[in-house]
Amino acid sequence: MSDPVFGDEKVQYPVDVHFRIVSQATPEVDQRVREAAASLGVAESLKAGNTSSSGTYLSYQLSVSVESEERMKSIDRTFRNVEGVRMVL
Repeated sequence: MSDPVFGDEKVQYPVDVHFRIVSQATPEVDQRVREAAASLGVAESLKAGNTSSSGTYLSYQLSVSVESEERMKSIDRTFRNVEGVRMVL
């Protein structure tokens, strides 16, 4: 069975993973994204990125070293579950 994220490539952990989080650009959503990062212990690695030209969306960048596939999926899932987050890449 192949891994849907990496195809047939076997990932060697720990590995540096780079996430991009796109959310609505409101103070409430910003606070929820930062709280999620704090709950994961990665708040110091979360950086605000670009705002869309209309000012509707804000991106964040997160680069962290993860020790397992489960940890990587947990980070992804946590941010996807934040109300106001539109996309996690």
